[in-house]
Amino acid sequence: MDKNKDYLLFMSGAMMLTLVSLSALGESRLEVYYSLFTVVYFASSALFRPRRRWFDVPGALLFLGFCYIVLLKIVEIIG
Repeated sequence: MDKNKDYLLFMSGAMMLTLVSLSALGESRLEVYYSLFTVVYFASSALFRPRRRWFDVPGALLFLGFCYIVLLKIVEIIG
């Protein structure tokens, strides 16, 4: 099979497993879903595309969103 197909199949399967697991556990916070989907994206990219060196727009956007969520949680804890 093509490496890109393997990458997409693995990532979609891991995201589906994450979604089903979190909903089975009764998780309702959107930031938990977003954070774990971000982890799945970066883990899949690291496993299947380790030599990629150019700027990754989806990865950058996911990382910025993750940083925003962390910032909101820090402000919530401090304030």
